[in-house]
Amino acid sequence: MINFFDRCLNLRFAAPTPLIWVIVCCTLTGCGASQEEMLIRAAQRRRAPDRSEADSAKNTKTDQPRAPLPGTQQNTADQKAKQSSDFTSTAGSKPKLPSSATSTPPHSEATFSISPIEKRQPNAALSENARRKISQRNILTLATGLRRHFADTKRLPRSYTCNSDNLPTLSWRVALLPYLGHEDLHEKFDFTKPWNVEPNKSLLKYIPDAFVSPERFDTNTNYLLPAGKHFIFGENRVPREKTIEDGMGNTIMLFEVNDELAVPWTKPMDLKADNIAELSAAIGGVRNDGTFAAWASGQPVLLSNTLTSEEIFHATTHESGEAFRAGDIHCDIPLKAQAKSNSSEPLSHGDDTFNQKRIATSVRQNVPSEDDISGAQKKLRNIYVKKLRDAKEYSDKTKLARSMLSDAAKSQSDPVGTYVMQTAAMRLALETVDIDLLLAAIDQRIARFDVDPYLEHLNWLQQISASRLKPRTTTLGNKKLSERALIVAYIGIMENDFSQAEQVIGIAYQFTSKKKDDLVPRLMNKLRVSLSAAENRFKEALSDLDTYRKNPDDAEAATKFGMFLCFTKGDWDTGLALLNKSENKVLQEIAHKDQQTAANSTALEHAALADMWWDLGERAKSLSHRRPCRERALHWYLQAYQQLPDSLDRIHVKSRIEGIDSLEVGSLVALSQQLARVMRFELSNPRSQLTATVRSQQTNDDD
Repeated sequence: MINFFDRCLNLRFAAPTPLIWVIVCCTLTGCGASQEEMLIRAAQRRRAPDRSEADSAKNTKTDQPRAPLPGTQQNTADQKAKQSSDFTSTAGSKPKLPSSATSTPPHSEATFSISPIEKRQPNAALSENARRKISQRNILTLATGLRRHFADTKRLPRSYTCNSDNLPTLSWRVALLPYLGHEDLHEKFDFTKPWNVEPNKSLLKYIPDAFVSPERFDTNTNYLLPAGKHFIFGENRVPREKTIEDGMGNTIMLFEVNDELAVPWTKPMDLKADNIAELSAAIGGVRNDGTFAAWASGQPVLLSNTLTSEEIFHATTHESGEAFRAGDIHCDIPLKAQAKSNSSEPLSHGDDTFNQKRIATSVRQNVPSEDDISGAQKKLRNIYVKKLRDAKEYSDKTKLARSMLSDAAKSQSDPVGTYVMQTAAMRLALETVDIDLLLAAIDQRIARFDVDPYLEHLNWLQQISASRLKPRTTTLGNKKLSERALIVAYIGIMENDFSQAEQVIGIAYQFTSKKKDDLVPRLMNKLRVSLSAAENRFKEALSDLDTYRKNPDDAEAATKFGMFLCFTKGDWDTGLALLNKSENKVLQEIAHKDQQTAANSTALEHAALADMWWDLGERAKSLSHRRPCRERALHWYLQAYQQLPDSLDRIHVKSRIEGIDSLEVGSLVALSQQLARVMRFELSNPRSQLTATVRSQQTNDDD
C-alpha cells in the first residue's frame, strides 16, 4: 500500500525571503500563486531586529516585532467575491483580475481584514452573559498577544511609542497589532506622528475586536495597562522579566477599567493610579462580581469583589517587599454557559446547526457555586499559607501540589474543598510548568465534577506559559501536552472555535523540539498558521451562512459556505450537501456524485470520482482550492487502490497518488490527522478520547 502521508513526511518548509513580497505584488495583478498563499508565507518571514535601546532615545520607538505571529489577516473581500467563480470549465478562458487590483482609497474597507467599528455593532443590545463572554475572550486574546510579544522580544511592550523628539505618539495597543493577526493595519500607522493626526487619525475606526468594549462597541477601549509609578509599565519603562521583582506570575499587567476611564484605543494613555485609592476607584464597575485582569505570565484572572484594595494594589506593584503570592487572591474567570444564538446576538462558534453537540456527561457532582468556592479558598489559604510561602524551590512547589491533589482525591465528603484543592494544585503545576501534574489534575477534575472536558482542558491549556521554566519539562511531558493539545484543538476545529484551537496549538508548539529532522513542530506550525487564517475566513463565511438560513434556495450563499466547510475546514459530510446546490454545474455535479458514492461502491466508481476531483483541482486558479480538491481525490484514490487488481486502472491510480505526493494537505481536519499520524496516535473521536483519558486516570488511581 502506498502511504501518501508517510511520503509527505520528507517535505521541508522553504525559508521565507523578502522575495515573497514581490510575489505577493504579482499575485494582486492576477499572476503566480494566490494572494492567500503568499500572505500565509509572509506571515512566517523574519523582520529586521529592533533598534538598540541606546538608539531608541534618539530615534523613533516603534516596538516593531522581530517575527510577526502567524495569523496575518488577508483581504477576505476579494476572496469572497471570487470563490464561486474560481473554477473554470474552459481551459482557454482568461482569469479575472482580483478586485484588489482596482484603485481604492488609502484606508478603504478593502484595505484591511477588519471593517470599521460602526459596521460591527450588534443589531440589538447584548445580554449580560454575552458581554461577559466577549470581555473574557478579549482579556485572554490580549494576554496571549502580550506573552507572544514577550516570547519574541524578551520583554513586554512599552506603554507607548515616542518620536524623535521623545514625545508620545501611539499606544502599546498599536504595537501589539502583529501579535493579534493585524499586521496589515499595523503597517499603515506612522509612529512618528501623534495618534490624532493623519494618517493615524483615520485608522481609529479600525479598532480590533480584542480591544472593543462589549458595553459600547465604539473606538474607546476599557483594556488598559497599569501605568502608575509603582507598576511595571510606569514611566514608560521596558518591562523585562529581571525587572519584575515579584515575578511575572505574581504581577498584574492588564485591567478592564471602569467606563469613565476608557480611552481611544490608539491614544498613548493607560491607567495612571499612584496609590491604593486611585486604583480602587478605577476598577470593579463593569462586571458584577469583580474585575477582569491578567497576570504578566499571561493567565487571566477575576479580581473578586471580596478582595481588599490593598491586596489588589500589592498584586499590581512589581517591587519585592510585600509577602504576596498570586495564589493568595487568584480566581479563574468563571466559564458561564453560553446562551443559544438568536437574532439579538451574533452567531457563536458553538451554534449547533453545523457543530457537534456537547456529549452527555456521566453522573458527577455539580460544580460548587462561586460564593462557596470563595469561602473555601480563604480556608485553604489559612491552612497552606506557611507551606506556600516556604515553597521556594520548584521541587517544593511540585511536592506541595501533589499533596494537595492527593488530599483532593481522598476528600469524598467535601466537594467544595476538593474543587479548590484541585485548582490550587493546577496553579502550582502551571507555576512550575509540570505538564504531567497539570494533566493529572485536569483528569481528576473531569472525573469528579460535571464540567465539559473540552472547556476544562481549553481553560487550563491556554494558561500554560512558555517562560524561563520551559526547560524543566520532560520529553514525556512534552509528548503528553502535544497529544492532549491536538485532541483539544481538533474539537475546536469541529466546533468552529478556530481562534481557541490556534492558541492551544501555539502553546503546544512552544514545547516541541526544534530539530531540523523533527516533523512535529513543522506540521504543528503549519496547523497554527492555517487555524489563524481559518478564523478570518469563518467570520466572513458567517454572513453567507446567515443568508442561507434565511433563504435555503440561495445557491451563491450555499456554495460559499459549503466551500469553507469542505476546502478550509475539511468537513466534507456537511459541506457537500451545500455544494450540491451550487450554480456552478461542474462543482454541483461532482458534489452530487460524491454524496451518491458510498464506501461500498466499486473500486472503479471510487477511481472515477477521484478523477473528477483531480480534474477540478487542475482547473482551479489558486492553491487554496487546488489542494482541497486533490485532498478529496486522494481520499477516493486510496479506497480504489485497496480493491483494484493489477491492471492499467491500478497503475493510473498509483500514479495519481504519487502525483499528490509533493503537495501538502489543504484542510484543517486533514492536517490535524496527518499530525496525529506523525505523533503515532489515532485522532478519531476526540471527545471520547478526552473521557477515555479520564477513565484511564481513574483506573490508575484505584490501583
